[in-house]
Amino acid sequence: MNEENIEPTLNQDQDFQDQQLTVTEAISGVISAPGETFETIASSPKRNYWLIPILIAVLLGIVTSFLFMQDKELTSRTMEKQKEQMMEKFRENIKNGSMTQEQADNAIDSMNPEGTMFKIIGYGGAALGPFIILFVLSVIYFIALKIFKSEAHLTDVMNVVGLSFIIIAVGNLLATVLSIIMGDLTSIGPAILTTKESAGKKIYAMLTKVDLFAIWFYTVVSIGLSRIGRIALVKTAAVVFGIWLIFYVIILSVLF
Repeated sequence: MNEENIEPTLNQDQDFQDQQLTVTEAISGVISAPGETFETIASSPKRNYWLIPILIAVLLGIVTSFLFMQDKELTSRTMEKQKEQMMEKFRENIKNGSMTQEQADNAIDSMNPEGTMFKIIGYGGAALGPFIILFVLSVIYFIALKIFKSEAHLTDVMNVVGLSFIIIAVGNLLATVLSIIMGDLTSIGPAILTTKESAGKKIYAMLTKVDLFAIWFYTVVSIGLSRIGRIALVKTAAVVFGIWLIFYVIILSVLF
C-alpha cells in the first residue's frame, strides 16, 4: 500500500525536474518564446531565475559605460547638451529660491566627463541601476497583480522582470555602439531615421525616448505577468505600458 503511494509521488517529482528550466534555457526562452517560457516557469517548482540575468545586465552595463566614457567627443557633446538643459532648470530654481547658486555649480561640476564624480555616477549607476529597477518595478507590478486578485508571489514577478531585463541591457549596449559610430547619442528607434534639425528639438527629443528595445522589454514583461499571474494579457499590458507612459510623460516634463 505504501509502496503504491510512494511510486506516483516519485514520478511526479521527476516530471517536475524534467519540466523545470535551467537559467540558460529561461534566458534564451525569454528572447525566442516568452509565452511558453513563462508558462513553464509558472507551472514548475519555485526557483530564483532573476539573479543571473541581472548580474549579466550589470556586466553589460559596465561595458556600456566604459565604451561611452572612452569616446571623449561623444561624452563631451552629450554632457554639453545636458548642461544646457539643466542650466535652464537651475536658473528657474535659483530664482524661486528652491536651489542656491552653490548647489547648481556642484551639480554642473558632477557632469564634467573628466571628473571623478562623473565616473562614479556612471559605473555606480551601471552596477546598482539594474537591481534598483528590478525591485521598484517588481513591487509596482506585484501590487498591480494583487489588485487583480492574482496569487502570484513577489519572486514570480522578480523572475519576469529580471529575465526580461536582458533585453534592456543588450539594447543599451547596441545603442551606445551605434552612438559612437554616428558621433551623437541616440537610441535604437525612430530617432535614427531623422535629425534634430529636420524634426525639431522637441519632436526629436520625444523620438529619442521611443526605444524599440524598451517596447520589446515591456511587451515581454506583459506576457510574463499574464502567465505567472493567470490574468488576461490585455490587463497586464495596460498596467505595464500605462506605468511606462507615466514615466515617459514625467521625463518629457523634466526636459521641457
